Amino acid sequence: MKTDTKLFIDRTLVLPLAWAANLAARSVAPFAKRDHTVDEAHVHTIVVAKLLGMGSIIQATPLLHDLRRRFPKAKLLFLTAKGNRGLIERLDTIIDEGIYIDDSSPQSLAESATKAVVTLLGRKVDLYFDLEIYSAGASVLSVLSGARNRVGFYRSSARFKKGSYTHLTVFNPRAPIAAIYRQLHLSTGGRKSSREIFGPISVRSSDQESLLKTLTDASLRLEPRYVLVNPNASDLLLERRWPTANWIALVTELAARGQQLVLVGAKSEMAYVNEILAELPPAARARVVDTSGKLSLSELFALIKGAACVVTNDTGPMHFSVALDRPTVCLFGPSNPHHYGSRKSNVETIYHPVYCSPCVHEIDMPPCAGVNVCMQIIEVPEVLAAVERRLAGQPPLVHLPIADVTYTGPHGEALGVFVRSSVNTMPEEASAGDEGPESEVVDSGVVSVDSRTGASR
Repeated sequence: MKTDTKLFIDRTLVLPLAWAANLAARSVAPFAKRDHTVDEAHVHTIVVAKLLGMGSIIQATPLLHDLRRRFPKAKLLFLTAKGNRGLIERLDTIIDEGIYIDDSSPQSLAESATKAVVTLLGRKVDLYFDLEIYSAGASVLSVLSGARNRVGFYRSSARFKKGSYTHLTVFNPRAPIAAIYRQLHLSTGGRKSSREIFGPISVRSSDQESLLKTLTDASLRLEPRYVLVNPNASDLLLERRWPTANWIALVTELAARGQQLVLVGAKSEMAYVNEILAELPPAARARVVDTSGKLSLSELFALIKGAACVVTNDTGPMHFSVALDRPTVCLFGPSNPHHYGSRKSNVETIYHPVYCSPCVHEIDMPPCAGVNVCMQIIEVPEVLAAVERRLAGQPPLVHLPIADVTYTGPHGEALGVFVRSSVNTMPEEASAGDEGPESEVVDSGVVSVDSRTGASR
């Protein structure tokens, strides 16, 4: 199903179920008297749920590492859409098992979601982290999981969440998303750590062999040094694309400078990639390898890992490149690099703030209606210069520094957290020294509130 269809189902058919789950959880909680203790002795099974967005899953890996350090013996499961299975299986060093929902049709969505709930109930989940912000379906799944502690995000536009979660954290769309995800860990009494690890994505020798075979069968050949180009953006917001004419100009100039360019794209993006190829001059076309629609996800990982530089819009392959530690040039417009950008020294971000940006995580329909000025004002020479700097290993020219944010209060308490009043067991005090000298202890850090203050009972 397309993203628009999924949103329609979530907001029309599933939303009433989310309100019903809210009411049920709110009514039962005062009488259930469940033990909400969060420590290594009581946490055996953890679920992290992120249904959509491979890039968001990569951004969640620092949270997964935090959970691994704090609960080394716990089983860590990841609940997501079936289409993300290839990525979850390549995060096998931090994820024990994936649970998948097939969202290819309404019927398969209902059937697979039911199976997922049965699986979750059988696992007796102790900690459930819901990384979706607005999804009614994700909220229903969290309640039906039967988890002792359900941790999620709160915004006024998602009031249906108030009774469904034991721990809610205010979602700040202007903070780095990886840090926002890690704030959920702090809300349960976790410790603040400055270490931020993305991935790792496991690229196996079999992936590289498969890539070579696929390219050979298509009569394509890679040079030892190549620049990978991703001109695409998912249907979440096509306005994230840099203009076609600019991609044509960039590829043409890089080819003239002797670079081999490798274009990527899913099968659904082949037509757009072909638009670029069709307009290239013959000399530039001879320096281009078109892999769009030809590669599996694991082969794409192998291809990215071998790239001398990756230049990309703000979409999934950008996050893969960061996780695979490749020199990367990222083009931002509808979204803000404060939120989804990377601090890594081999990543260069190009972004020119405009009045209506960011819009992608704020409103359903961008006000520009496709006339994405925020991307159009990124000029070819500045992207070309950034690629050259990445190829030479020079320091990046940062257009917008990513600001530090304070996440804990004066006593180490997690900020922006609402804890349901029925949660009568305070999180344990973290043991000293388990995360190194850069860590900071977060003590009880919970606030018991009622409906008058906005959190649920």
